[in-house]
This record gives sequence, C-alpha cells and structure tokens, in this order.
Amino acid sequence: MDLPASKPVVCPTIVGRATELAALYTVVQEVEEGQSRFLLLSGEAGIGKSRLVAAIETEANSKGFLVLQGNCFQRDLISPYAPLLDLLRLYIANQPPEVREAELQPFAQELLAVLPDLVSPDPTQTVIPNSGPEQEKRRLFVALTTILTRLAAGNPLMLVIEDIHWCDESSLEFLQHFMRHCTSSRWLVLLTYRSDEVHPTLTNWLALQDRQRHAQEFSLGRISRRDVDEMLAAIFDLNPFTRSELLNTLYPLTEGNPFFVEEVLTSLRADGGIFYDEGSWKSKELISLRIPRSVQAAVQQRLDRLSESARELLTLAAVAGRRFDVELLLHITRHTEAQFLYLLKELIATQLVVEESGEHFAFRHALTRHAIYEQILRRERKSLHRILAETIEHVYYATLDAHIEDLAYHYIRAEVWEKALLYAQRAGEKAQALYAPRAAVQHFTSALEAASKLEASIPVHLYLARGQAYEMLGELERARFDYERASLEASKAHEGHEEWQSIS
Repeated sequence: MDLPASKPVVCPTIVGRATELAALYTVVQEVEEGQSRFLLLSGEAGIGKSRLVAAIETEANSKGFLVLQGNCFQRDLISPYAPLLDLLRLYIANQPPEVREAELQPFAQELLAVLPDLVSPDPTQTVIPNSGPEQEKRRLFVALTTILTRLAAGNPLMLVIEDIHWCDESSLEFLQHFMRHCTSSRWLVLLTYRSDEVHPTLTNWLALQDRQRHAQEFSLGRISRRDVDEMLAAIFDLNPFTRSELLNTLYPLTEGNPFFVEEVLTSLRADGGIFYDEGSWKSKELISLRIPRSVQAAVQQRLDRLSESARELLTLAAVAGRRFDVELLLHITRHTEAQFLYLLKELIATQLVVEESGEHFAFRHALTRHAIYEQILRRERKSLHRILAETIEHVYYATLDAHIEDLAYHYIRAEVWEKALLYAQRAGEKAQALYAPRAAVQHFTSALEAASKLEASIPVHLYLARGQAYEMLGELERARFDYERASLEASKAHEGHEEWQSIS
C-alpha cells in the first residue's frame, strides 16, 4: 500500500527486542500477582527505550494497573522533584476538583513549596513548626509516598519516569525512599536513562542500587543488521535484491540505531529515493540515492516540508525546551486557538512533536529539538529566550514560584543579566528550601555568573548561600572557598569585616 510522501516512516512492530519484551511482560505478570519490582531500561538516544516503555504501559493498562508517567528534561537537573511533580500534575489535571482536593489538601503544608499552583494553605490546620531540613524533607517524602499509594486505591501501581539522566538529586533520593517504604505490595517502578549521558550523581545512585540489589536492568544495544533488514521488510514490501542494496547503505549509516533508521527512511521517501509504483515499493539505483549524513540533515528535510507558520512555531518551541506549554506559545504567537491547533496537528503529522496532555506538547526526540535549536542564529535565540521569559512573567504572574527555574534558564540565555541574577538566586533559594543542595549550587553559580556580567560588586550572600549548599553536600573545600570569598568581597565593599562579622 502506498503512503503519502509527507507521512513519516515508522516501523509498525518492535524489532530486535523479543527477549526484553518477554522478560518485561513477565515482570508485569509478577507484579499483578503480588510482587513489587524495580526496573531500569538503559541505552543510547534513539535506541528504542520509549517504544518498549509504551508496550509495557499498554500491557499494564490491560491488567488494571494505574500507570503514572513523568519525564525528565535537561533543565530538570536543577529543578527539584520535577519528574514527580510532572506525573502528579498530569494525573491530577484530569481529575474533578473535589478529587484533587481530597487527594492533595490533607498534605497542603508539605506540598505548598513544591505545588503552589495546586494546593493552598488550610487556615484551620495547625502549622507544624520547622524541625530542620532533613525532617522537613522526610515529611515531604512521606506525603508524596502516601499520595501515590492512595491514588492506586487497590490497583497495581506502575510509576514510569523517562530520561533520568536529566533527573535531579532530590527526585532520585525520593525514589529510593519510595521503594523502601511503599506499603503497597504491588508496584512497578520503571526508569529509563541514556547510558552515555550519566552524570556523577546518577552514577552514585545506580551504584547504590547495584549494591542493594534493588533493580533489574535491561541494557539495550544497537540492533543487528538482520534486525534492520526486518525493519525494512516490515515497512516496505521491497524485493529481496532492492532491500539488500538499501540495507548495504542504510546499516553502516545508522549503525543499528532504530531512530536513525526511521529518520533516514523518512527522508528517502520524501525525496523519492523509495517510491511506490505499479503495486509495489521500489528504490532508485544506489548512485541516485540521497541519504542524509546526519539526523540534523534528516530533520532539516522534514522542516522543509512544513508551512512557514509551522516552522516558526517549531523554532519557538525548540527555544522553549524539549516540552512546551500550549498557553505560553499561544500567547506569544497571537494565533487564534483554531490556527494554533492546526499548526500543532501539522507538527504531529510529521512526528516532530507528540501530545503529552491538553496543555503540554513535547518533541518526539531530544535529538530533533537539538537539531532545530542549533540552526537558530545566536542573536535570534537570545531574542526568543527573552520573549519567552517575559511572557512567563506575564501569563503566570499569580503562580510565578512554580516557574522560577524556567525564568532563570531563559533570562540567562537571553543574557538579561539583572533578571538572570534575580531568578537564579530565587531558584537557588527555592532549591535550598526544598533540601536540594546540588540544584542550589547550580542556581547560585548561575546567579554569580550573572552578577559578574553586571560589572558590579558581587553580592556577598550568594557566596554564603552557595557555601552552605556545598557544606550540605559534604564538599568542604568548596564551601571554605566560598566563605573566604564572601569575607573578601565584604572587606572590599566595606573596608572592613563589620558586615561579614554580623552575617557570621
């Protein structure tokens, strides 16, 4: 059967993963029967982790599991609890207000700092005095664990978090707590990560799982030449000789990465390198085939088939991040909702983006977003980051605390240093209040860099705050450096140690 030239090529079956699929289906069955399991799914970008996750989610849903999925994005490394709040927001957003209140309001005091847009203080509730960072964090962990287990309400629970190579330290710590303290006997935690992008915090966390033998890991390698041939057979009904000729070129180019295979085949189909004629698929002579030499080239060819308005929207979305907010982009583009939805459908039809919920869309793959972002002129990027930041301030003025990290990110890249300093500092203070010192260090470092760009005296309190975060992490040499730098800056600014001594 013929396909429109604009339709992306997607293999209709999962190829080369029969062993992993069988094992994962067995795990789902074991959890349904009363066990609890923790799985890790690793491999390079584009290797097929998300395709396997989708298959297991379908299997779990068919067996009555409550499936909750969160995703990590690059900025989430310094956004405390981002994937957990992500999955809670996605679930709660689809519930009636009375259900939302019943599930969250009993924990309003614990959740107010992390979900200010979904909970409000209860004036009748006795305020529990602050008992110190660790105790406050434990109370938050207990609240989140209780909420998640209550949501399952007797059903098996499946928690999925994709791309934990971008996961913040606090979320990893909570996952450890959840697996040790969840009272339900039927839960499945499934985490995915890129094995070639593991940061030191995640490395240590994974080592802990190995020592405690908590996790079963499935490491996905590239598929074989035979598997790529099977993909070709499943997608196109080519005669054996033509398929062999195409495979000889395709396999060395893609090296068995399924995403690359589909991207290159989509480009070939669009260019006429593979065409449907007289009831069958055919391929041009190899010398005539124009196969892109990179995913960037494949993405560019797909962009060329978009309308000008769709390309403009995609460019703005790439600056916004891997995930983008419908309301935010709708406000910036000034399209009517009908026009905006039409453009989104155009992007979805090319499989450049996918719908996550009614309010959020995301790039189908991080590589796609990266390829588009890198093509934007630096001056244009700065301008778009500034527009996004200013629009966030306007649209979300009532719940700005929920968007502090995004504001810091965009103003830093817009090189608006006054605002970058303000929001990076606030993001650091927020991370510190949530007992996420690693994220606090990152934000305070950004704030210090912004302050240095302003060519003014460096605020002493930034060095003090970062020093405290380093001290919480046990990195005492770095903490001592920041404390000494704070003393020096105070001395330079006031010709003495009076302020430093008062702060101490």
